[in-house]
Amino acid sequence: MIRRLVGSRWAPGLLLLVSVLVHVAFTEIGADPFKMLDLRVYVDGAGHLTDGTLYDFLSGSQKLPFTYPPFSALIFTPLHWLPWTVTRVLWQLGSVASVAAIIYLTLRLLGRAGPGEQRRVDSLPGVVTTGTALSMWLEPVRTTFNYGQVNLFLAVLVLGGAVAGADWVAGTGVGLAAGIKLVPAITGLYYLLLRRWAALCWSVAIFAGTVLLMLAIIPHETWRYFTRLILDPSRTGPVYSAINQSWRGALSRLPGHDVTIGWLVAGVLTVALGVWAAASAVRAGDRTAALLAVQFTGLLISPISWSHHWVWVLPLLIWGVFGPLGHLRPVRVLVLCWSAAAFSYLVPILVALQGKEPVVSRPGWQSWLGTVYVVMGVATLIVLLAVSRRSSTVPAAQVRSR
Repeated sequence: MIRRLVGSRWAPGLLLLVSVLVHVAFTEIGADPFKMLDLRVYVDGAGHLTDGTLYDFLSGSQKLPFTYPPFSALIFTPLHWLPWTVTRVLWQLGSVASVAAIIYLTLRLLGRAGPGEQRRVDSLPGVVTTGTALSMWLEPVRTTFNYGQVNLFLAVLVLGGAVAGADWVAGTGVGLAAGIKLVPAITGLYYLLLRRWAALCWSVAIFAGTVLLMLAIIPHETWRYFTRLILDPSRTGPVYSAINQSWRGALSRLPGHDVTIGWLVAGVLTVALGVWAAASAVRAGDRTAALLAVQFTGLLISPISWSHHWVWVLPLLIWGVFGPLGHLRPVRVLVLCWSAAAFSYLVPILVALQGKEPVVSRPGWQSWLGTVYVVMGVATLIVLLAVSRRSSTVPAAQVRSR
């Protein structure tokens, strides 16, 4: 049935159209409670870029501060010139296109798409279109749409760089993504393990360039951000909220208070596991698995990893279905478990249960269920490590000239 669907000339397009229309309907009738609040912060931040209040103003009824590096406010400036409705529509269209791009780029990294590949997936347009229609309803992706978040665009930058043969392109993708939002900087570890020194240097240089540029434009705010505000995760919201699916968030909810030492210990162990998994994947020739191991490590160890940061679940599912190790039972189980976790919307349910003003103390069953992405993230690293270590051959699909 699935083969017939993706191979059809009209069915994938119709499915995507229906998916988009349902998404628009949910937004317009009010089922979407967020109204793209984060996009509003981006636009307002661009408006406060040069008035000395970039990190002091509060946006919208939720009174949200601007929390990104100053370079992002510069990037968002063109949005400030557009009517709000136009901005929202363009952002949503760009986000849908980004989902499609993530699927296609992941397939390219796997050697299943792109010019000259021997193992191209059958009915590639149908696979990408159908995948886009379905992936829009993964919780991290859906929440990214709801908030008007930038995560999908950053994933495209990182994946586009990983697919590129030129080191300067790869490094530029990471550097720009990190300049917009610091989280993608973890990707430098991927190029370090690949020993692509030029790509690593380019990423550092481009990121440094974004900082120097903003020091020239708004020196006080840039200095303030990188010396003070960057060390204060509470500015982005309470770390103990159920939507924070990092080690720190999960561990703080279990005992009912912030556990800094426990988070640091868990972080160190996770980095060790993640580096081991990524290095094993590199040795096995599976660059996609290595990149995923690095990204999931970053999500776990960050003090704040809102559920919409976990859009890397989408490339993981593509790897699990179309990758060279998709036939292995641990990979199949991982795909099923992640699908259940992401399509069940467990995290938004827990967010609704905790109320508009979350407190660190909550019923124990909510605390334990609130570890879902953390548990799945650790399980992902373990599976990536296990299947990479048992894979003794270099998959031909993963070999690409630089």
